[in-house]
Amino acid sequence: MHNDHRSHNQRRSYDRASQGDRNAQGGARQNRGPRPGGKSGDFRKGGKPGGFRKDSKPGGYRKDDRGPRDGKPSDFRKGGKPGGFRKDGKPGSFRKDDRGPRDGKPGDFRKGGKPGGFRKDDRGPRDEQRSGADRKDFRARDGKPTGGSAPHKDFGPRRDSREAGHPREVFIDGKLMAAPDQDAPQDRGPRFEGPRDGGRGGAARRDQVRRQKAHKATTARELALAAIHQLRERDAFAQDIIAKTIDISPLSREDRAFATRLVLGVVSTRGTLEDIITGCMDSPDDAAPAVRDALCLSAYEIIFLQKSPHAAVDQGVELVKSVAPRAGGLANAVLRRVVRAKEAFPFGDPRTDIAAYARLHGFPVWLAKRLIAELGPEGARDFMVASNEPAPVYIAVNALKAATDEEVVSVLAAAHAEPEAMALGGCAVPGCYKVASGVPLLDGRVRRMINQGLLLVSDATSQAVADLVVGDTAPESFLEIGAGRATKTILDQSIAYRRHGKQIPEYVTVDVHAFKTKLLQERAEQYGAHVSEAIIGDATDLDALVGERTFDRVFIDSPCTGLGTLRRHADIRWRLRPETIAESAELDARLLESAASHVAPGGILAYATCTVTHEENADAVEAFLATEAGAAFEVVPCRNPDLDIELPFFSTVLEPGGPDAHFLALLRRKA
Repeated sequence: MHNDHRSHNQRRSYDRASQGDRNAQGGARQNRGPRPGGKSGDFRKGGKPGGFRKDSKPGGYRKDDRGPRDGKPSDFRKGGKPGGFRKDGKPGSFRKDDRGPRDGKPGDFRKGGKPGGFRKDDRGPRDEQRSGADRKDFRARDGKPTGGSAPHKDFGPRRDSREAGHPREVFIDGKLMAAPDQDAPQDRGPRFEGPRDGGRGGAARRDQVRRQKAHKATTARELALAAIHQLRERDAFAQDIIAKTIDISPLSREDRAFATRLVLGVVSTRGTLEDIITGCMDSPDDAAPAVRDALCLSAYEIIFLQKSPHAAVDQGVELVKSVAPRAGGLANAVLRRVVRAKEAFPFGDPRTDIAAYARLHGFPVWLAKRLIAELGPEGARDFMVASNEPAPVYIAVNALKAATDEEVVSVLAAAHAEPEAMALGGCAVPGCYKVASGVPLLDGRVRRMINQGLLLVSDATSQAVADLVVGDTAPESFLEIGAGRATKTILDQSIAYRRHGKQIPEYVTVDVHAFKTKLLQERAEQYGAHVSEAIIGDATDLDALVGERTFDRVFIDSPCTGLGTLRRHADIRWRLRPETIAESAELDARLLESAASHVAPGGILAYATCTVTHEENADAVEAFLATEAGAAFEVVPCRNPDLDIELPFFSTVLEPGGPDAHFLALLRRKA
């Protein structure tokens, strides 16, 4: 069978005897130009010199490069006449292959053959520019103008801003699916072998072509939108979805970082974005949830990332069309309104209006009020600004493995991570380094070190907390409550080995979740951290889990509200409720009371959170010390060399560019 992709009617026409006459006169078929015989690169099915033709006569195009044979540029005419490609067979107009002008006039393409009009390639005007007064405002779905005819800012023609060179893939139901690349020729689907649409044989149906046209949203944005869909549909956590979608995608490191930023940003500011989108719609029910996801993503770029309005609107429309092809007009109207609304954002004076202050930073109003009460106006401002920035990246060198700090740091430096040794409160944190960004962690050499357990990604304050909990005296037994995924477990054992030359012999973990405990065991083995027993159960009743055993260290890694880690856990901000803080403080009190009887005389009860509320931090400890169980303990002060003072507790605040906010209280059981 010939490799001929023409329609049935076209193939049948070439079987006629008159076709040979047309070929002999130099008229080529299928835009392949005339070929004289005997030239190099000539390939014929019949083995004769010349072009590639079904009748084996000279002329036509080479199959390999489709270049013209007789030296004339793209000399193909439907009627065999010289000139360009026109329906009427007259010279001029456009070539079919490259859309260049035939008669030497720039961009001279008109549907009716008359001068003027728009170019097909860039939609720019030909002879005269349309004035701004002639343009109409965007229209609603009923086709009527939504505003007057006064001039307004025009966003200009749409362009394909997708980054070149990256494969286009999207995640659908958790699976990576290939998407067509707009830079590549598009397959228009099967050809129909009989008359279609009024007898036009061989042409694809219009609706098929329309469906098969690829949208122009960048792959990073498509991937971010797919992750946001999953977050909404599964009520999942952002970091978990990112790890299963964006982190394993074949995008470039930069594109993955951008997609991650979009997902975390949208999730962090979702409530504010939803209010803005709703205010820019005629009815909140105008858009389906998937469409609102795409609108929120673009609104985040416009409002919080300060992206170019033209690019954000263009990409937003294409994102919406990727999930709802007929909603492009709605998206265009809503996003243009968002651009205009940006001038009045946050819709009030943030210096005097707490609601405007909260909107400015993408926070719920109640939480903004709580932060001001807890941290003061300046502290709350720094906290909210820092919460909207990408989290700094810190790593811990695992002393349990053979590699030294110097070896790990040299690999990080070679990957352009710019490692910097960290200190908190004037005290160096052993094995802790800040790196320039998360991009170097995707370097193959660094990934191998992570997979081999040589380094662990962990916030600097978490590492400082682990260092203080292990202490200067080597403990023989250790109970970790709320062990989770083993991050603190690995840090504790690594610090113990680094400081005392051995791991803690009896290291017991407790967590209420079975899946986390399984992951803990896997990660502990990967990093070489010794865990003597991993218990699944409720730590508010430790007697039922560990009996009457006591330990040199009992470490409560509290399941707090997590406000100090908002940059890393974007879901917290809008899931949290005012009553959640009180519920968390009540749980903390029960954990402290349960753990108190399992601390050996002279041992340490360590209580840590990653939040900033007094109710969960200092107030919780003081309330415990006032109980009968707490009366047996005394506070171990924390020295701050920077201030040259001793503080009752260790705590850090969340500031732009700094580590997360944590709190730690060390309580010694009286002998």
